[in-house]
Amino acid sequence: MDDINNKEKSLLNISGKKILIVDDDMINRMLATFILKKYQVIISEAGNGEEAIQYLNNNSCDLVLMDIQMPILDGYQASKIIRQKLNLTIPIIALTGSDSKEELQNCFNAGMNDYLFKPINEEQFIQTISKWITKIND
Repeated sequence: MDDINNKEKSLLNISGKKILIVDDDMINRMLATFILKKYQVIISEAGNGEEAIQYLNNNSCDLVLMDIQMPILDGYQASKIIRQKLNLTIPIIALTGSDSKEELQNCFNAGMNDYLFKPINEEQFIQTISKWITKIND
């Protein structure tokens, strides 16, 4: 019963929200999109940090899922630009394959709000997104 209530709560929190998925791996973007579509999220995609910056320069969204290791502009650099040059406060959640303390600290130093590990755990993925989208609505 709790699982259903948690899913319904998350659905209420994130349904209709705009999320930008930034990842150079098309399969990772497809997986995140597949999960988020179940929650009626509006999805935009970028293949690297530079594309994400260009997107955010011209569009708004409620949350960014940011891969760390990408060509052209990595997740750290893109997050710093989003915070310092674009001056945006939207939640940025790192998508990382590493759980090293150093990498996680680098995420926070770059201006990211939280992190999720790959491969994606759907329940944790949705709970983390829901938590940050709820914070911006409070």
